[in-house]
Amino acid sequence: MSIAFLFPGQGSQRPGMLHRLPDTTASATVLAEADMALRELDVPGGIAELDTPDALGSPVAGHTALLVAGVAGARALAEDEGLSPLLVVGLDAGGYAAAVTAGVLTFEEALRAVRLRGELLERGLPPGHVAVRLAQHLATVGRRPQALPWVSTVLGRCLHDDTNAVFDDLAQSAARPPRLPALAAAMTGEGAAYVLELPPGRVLADRAGEEMPGLRVVSVEEHGIADAAVLARGGDPSAVPEDEPADPSLAGEGWDAATGRYLAGGWGGGA
Repeated sequence: MSIAFLFPGQGSQRPGMLHRLPDTTASATVLAEADMALRELDVPGGIAELDTPDALGSPVAGHTALLVAGVAGARALAEDEGLSPLLVVGLDAGGYAAAVTAGVLTFEEALRAVRLRGELLERGLPPGHVAVRLAQHLATVGRRPQALPWVSTVLGRCLHDDTNAVFDDLAQSAARPPRLPALAAAMTGEGAAYVLELPPGRVLADRAGEEMPGLRVVSVEEHGIADAAVLARGGDPSAVPEDEPADPSLAGEGWDAATGRYLAGGWGGGA
């Protein structure tokens, strides 16, 4: 299928994001797995309090919530709708959910890595130092073959059968924000025509016309799993309306349309 799964990163998080996930068996399973893993890490409240306004004041909780939302959405599409992507791309912290979907990280490995990323940013370390620490951590993780091609946000091209390069991309993305036009060119070069923006929100769908020419970007959260799957299978595009979302909060926070980057500031200096 000519479809990419795109996992949003910093700037898309907001209170209640995990409570808006698809109401499917696959999504519920991911939430249960996350809750168990968080409790094993002695995280108070587990998954239930991860997306509260107070919790999301911390990059650690925000990163964790983005991972859970992305993996839950991808599994719902795959297991409940039978939809397999042509490739994956993850923006900054969203790369860890993309890595799980591509098969190079387990959910537990991604959880530990993304929480480390959040902790380092919360401590105010420079982005370059965060990238080095993440590279050191990922060097201890076992390598698995890629199940799906990976569009590098650092290199602006697609990686095939190169897990080491994927891990380098995950680390370096902490210091090098993505540029959507280069990613769009890489995706279309691999044959992608449609992009499903995984939960949460629709930050990227709103910018598609300006920043991702040649691609149709659909927010899974806004339109729902079923409509997204219809479009991805080549159904009538009119089945997925292009109206503005009823809930303005779906637009997320922190996106700079002028630069095609997430804004620097409260979520780790724009990394």
